[in-house]
Amino acid sequence: MQMARLRAIVVLAASMAFGCGNAPSATQAPASAPSSPAAGGGPDTVVAEVAGRKITLGEVDAKWQEFDAAERARLTQLLYQNRRNMLDLLMGDVLIAEASKAANLSVEAYTEREVGRRIQAVSEADVRQFFDENKERAQGRTLEQLRQPILDFLQSQRQEQARAALVDELRGKAGNVRVMLDSPRVEVAVAPDDPVRGGATAAVTLVEFSDYQ
Repeated sequence: MQMARLRAIVVLAASMAFGCGNAPSATQAPASAPSSPAAGGGPDTVVAEVAGRKITLGEVDAKWQEFDAAERARLTQLLYQNRRNMLDLLMGDVLIAEASKAANLSVEAYTEREVGRRIQAVSEADVRQFFDENKERAQGRTLEQLRQPILDFLQSQRQEQARAALVDELRGKAGNVRVMLDSPRVEVAVAPDDPVRGGATAAVTLVEFSDYQ
């Protein structure tokens, strides 16, 4: 997950470095968060009442699924991914805090020391390679004009990578890390004549669709 977050940050920062700065934050939640048990209560939560008839969140989700299943799945996954990114950051903060305490150092001093050991310096070749690979987004600006923004971005990226490596190492040593945040699941209707692999009691059933939308 640390690397997934880094990839999102790379896309954002690259856009900013080349002047396409209206991209949303890599960790920004969608403007309209999907209605789901995780987003606004359980499926039995009453969200409206009309003429004495109570409408539940589960009904709203079912109607959304009926009208636009693909968009609902996309936004639900986006919400989950943002939450998972933030969860990984919080877990990393806890692991670093515990390691700092064990080392008799402040969090800042420990982080600076350990990240410094893992960070890789940015070379002129790195800057030039990044520019060459993203030249079409430079909007006519030269390497000289973009050298400092690119350098700042690459240094920030290396900083993130070094912290991610530190957290991964600490997580591997901790042995008591558990994640209870469930990933989204989508119910798929299976007809009796659909080709499937796995019995009715199997944990996973594979369904082959020739024309599924």
